[in-house]
Amino acid sequence: MTDLVYPYLFERIALPKPWAGSRLAGFFPALAQDFPAGTGESIELADLPGASPAVRSGKARGWTLHALLEQFRPQILGASSHSMLPDFPLALKFIDTQEPLSIQVHPCDELDAGGTLKRRGKSEAWLILASEPDAVIYQGLKPGLTRQEFERALKAGLPQEALNARRAKPGDYLLNQAGMIHALGGGLTLLEIQQNSGVTLRFFDWPELGRKGRELQVKAAMAAAQFDAFLPEARRAINSEGVTALQLPGPGVPFGLQSLRVSRPARYLKDWPGFTVFTCLEGACELMARGHGELHPTELRPGDTLLVPAMFGEFEIYPREGSWLVESYAV
Repeated sequence: MTDLVYPYLFERIALPKPWAGSRLAGFFPALAQDFPAGTGESIELADLPGASPAVRSGKARGWTLHALLEQFRPQILGASSHSMLPDFPLALKFIDTQEPLSIQVHPCDELDAGGTLKRRGKSEAWLILASEPDAVIYQGLKPGLTRQEFERALKAGLPQEALNARRAKPGDYLLNQAGMIHALGGGLTLLEIQQNSGVTLRFFDWPELGRKGRELQVKAAMAAAQFDAFLPEARRAINSEGVTALQLPGPGVPFGLQSLRVSRPARYLKDWPGFTVFTCLEGACELMARGHGELHPTELRPGDTLLVPAMFGEFEIYPREGSWLVESYAV
């Protein structure tokens, strides 16, 4: 196996946003310099045009994820990967809001006549890390409302009145499938796991907050929205020792997610054939990845995201203190 295929840590890409909060630096104090004032979004892992972070660990230091996939796609994604698209299938971000984001929607996967993925949609999920007491996420039409009633609310400049305002508390997990009308509210800090797509179609962007210059895509957004989309129940990442399955892959959701709470050495075996992504949220640890006769240790600190190629199927975690990790994967 090439010495350029091993578990990778990446440089993050901090992006200023007009709705940005100021909690990321406090949540990850050792990384405060990575989150300058105005950072609303920090890309931890992605393969988007202009946003493919570079490796910061080991012999592949300086390589982007996109460049690694061009050379070592089967080794990283797994030989059984069904996607014919050239990019990495997932993106992970930290998001920090002081004001609400635009009311928006993301398109669904586009398939060709044979059922092969032609263009990736954008289903996503949010794990709430911190929130103000009144923080909400707008998601889906209120029960009994129709497309026509949403259109009337939008024309009146009050589309949020037609949407469910869901309280968001630390430890909550929410799935947001492609086609769901939504908006993150202000006062939230969260980890976002999504399909690797940069397409956002905006209905409304709170002009009363001074954001009158941003482009809206109302016609395309109306075409992409699923007005009868099922509103998923919130799940909880429990604080007790062990693994909590937050998301299993399924129709329209090509990724899985697990919460790992570890206070003593632990060993895990994955039950999927592809890559694994670990995001450390609390407590430093050493993660040992084993596979194909190789053993690779990596030190993780809060805020780190580690991409482990498909060849590694066994993991040992040695916490320095109580550690909280999120494990993501795609199918």
